[in-house]
Amino acid sequence: MAATAEHYAEVLEEVGLDTEATFVVVTGATREEVAEVLGVDLGRRVALGDAFEEDHSAYALLEVAGGVLAAEPTGYADPSLEALRRLSAGGRTAAVARSNVQAHDRFGFARDGRVVFDADEYVFLDDPTQVPDDLRPLFDRAWIDLDAEDPVPAPAPVAPADVADGEEPTGPPDALAVALAMVEHVTGVELTVEDLDRLQDVERFWVASLTYEPAQQPAD
Repeated sequence: MAATAEHYAEVLEEVGLDTEATFVVVTGATREEVAEVLGVDLGRRVALGDAFEEDHSAYALLEVAGGVLAAEPTGYADPSLEALRRLSAGGRTAAVARSNVQAHDRFGFARDGRVVFDADEYVFLDDPTQVPDDLRPLFDRAWIDLDAEDPVPAPAPVAPADVADGEEPTGPPDALAVALAMVEHVTGVELTVEDLDRLQDVERFWVASLTYEPAQQPAD
């Protein structure tokens, strides 16, 4: 089944997660391998309420079907490009979806030690030809062409519960839901309500914030 933004909009709503978060999915890896590359200190537990500090956040790590899911609640402890490369070494795929309170919506992924695509604010990417062709149907759901006369994206992929019978979704798209759908597309790992529910119950561990320096910039 193809990855859809609607699925992830519904998952996020069902679990009640804020849009400020980082999700990292790595295929064929172990929890410990992912933690090491992300710089997560598995000997230093952090309560959720203590994760929102200027210098650090806290990752929860969970083995899911097909790989490992790592998530933190601020959107400011997403992996560096070097971390993505290392996570994807040896034929793996590593992908990140991130949104923060500044509405900076990142999507990126690496395969076999090489970053294929990464954008700090993918919604405002100035050159969409950089996006792999197979991702364009999802990417275009959220992309805003700032050079267009009327720069409005496609209708929002909102959860079915938010739409009355017979109505069409309206408004800006949920960029995090689109990014998560792209993560599934490139990794083959589908995240479910059950996965994110389990994520809320596992321990969280210290990680430094602000280690990511974007290579791709939005249009001026």
